[in-house]
Amino acid sequence: MTTPPSPKTWIAGIPEDSAVEETVWLHDPNTEEALQRARSSASEQVDRAIDRADQAHREGSWRDLGVAGRAPYLLALADALDHRSEDIAWCDALNSGVPIHFTRLFAQSLGQTVRDAVALAVEQGDVQDLSMPQGPVRLRRVPWGPTTLIAPWNAPAALAVKKTAFALAAGAPVVLKPSPVSPWSAELLAQAVSGAQIPEGVFGLVHGGRAVGEQLTADSRIKAIAMTGSTETGRQIARSAAPRFARLRLELGSNNPVVVRADANVAATARSLFDGMVKLNGQWCEAPRNVYVHVSVADELVDSLSALVAGAEVGSSLDEATRIGPMAFREHRDGLVAQRGRWAEAGHRVVHAAEHRQGWFFAPTLVVGQDIEVDAEVFGPMLTIEAATSDAGALDRARRTAGGLAAYVFGDDEDAAIQLGEQLLGGEVKVNGTSLLDMSPESAQSFFGSSGLGGHGDRDVLDFYAGKQIVGVDLVDPPI
Repeated sequence: MTTPPSPKTWIAGIPEDSAVEETVWLHDPNTEEALQRARSSASEQVDRAIDRADQAHREGSWRDLGVAGRAPYLLALADALDHRSEDIAWCDALNSGVPIHFTRLFAQSLGQTVRDAVALAVEQGDVQDLSMPQGPVRLRRVPWGPTTLIAPWNAPAALAVKKTAFALAAGAPVVLKPSPVSPWSAELLAQAVSGAQIPEGVFGLVHGGRAVGEQLTADSRIKAIAMTGSTETGRQIARSAAPRFARLRLELGSNNPVVVRADANVAATARSLFDGMVKLNGQWCEAPRNVYVHVSVADELVDSLSALVAGAEVGSSLDEATRIGPMAFREHRDGLVAQRGRWAEAGHRVVHAAEHRQGWFFAPTLVVGQDIEVDAEVFGPMLTIEAATSDAGALDRARRTAGGLAAYVFGDDEDAAIQLGEQLLGGEVKVNGTSLLDMSPESAQSFFGSSGLGGHGDRDVLDFYAGKQIVGVDLVDPPI
């Protein structure tokens, strides 16, 4: 693919031009070249997409197939995504600035994501027999109804596909809205859905910013909302959904703390922290953000990280050799520059290499000081580093870090590190590593603190899209 697809509005399996032409443009973050004028779905298009999802749910065209009936459609969707993986990787590299080496890994896994959702849904089943002596009793899983899926810009395809796959596997019709700055891979997902011949109305795709999001989340026909994005957007959605108690799953921002103990292998810790801070250009929700290191190894850690930062090479996200690309869009890059500038003005030491003059690049950065005031989520390749005189002091400082998604501990004594990690606020606490992958196939994590509602873990995600209903013959002559 050499030209981005035009983002269409998909209603009942049919693509339409997104009716509203915006004044803003979508750009190549590597060169700042304007590529395509952004377009949004009109209000009436959003209304029709919701209406068709509501109609599909009321008629049971998807729900009543049961998981066995839905599975062939979803497996066809998985195959269709496999065939589009290279185009999806290219679109996401251009939309997010994440190097194509990494977006290809995500894109090549999308079909398996759908297959995993199907396998789990089949294993779980629609109905569980709980029959008792008095007669049949059944536990049924009933999809809530039309569901809005709101995907972020930092991993556009991966999160859009996972949300879609698990919602559809559970039997819920969906209306998907990607971020307005990363719409292209969602168009390829819609094409794959159409190719899989999923029944009309079960999948809809709309485009736009805040106004479209507010229309989707406030509509009484929408019974559940799954969103990944900023904390402020999550608060707006919660306010919109509260009057009707729509079900919510919100994965929001998090400044994830790191505690480095005195017994840590400093060289290995520095390498792992550097890898974590630049992975996906630092644009991932669970990246290490704020480091609290024992004073006895603080200078050594800063020196090791400074050497890695000084040698960091950034390049085009479309270059196969690039491992650190540009930020996704100008406003995001400018926000990071401003955040870094405020810390420099506050007297903290700032370390980074020279930055490109063209493109929305942000050099990997260290901010070293004491009592660094973190005024917003650090969503880029930047670490703050503070020295602590004890594990207890580091723990206290880490607990005051706004977040709850993830946390990290480094130390040679693994048992002591794990015990310390159990005292940190975070749904996932990793010891001696900053990988993007789950530590176990059965991993699950809740969104603690201000990081949202709900959690990760395939079973938890699948369960979100459906409620549980018990139906059966009541007890005979109960005592009360």
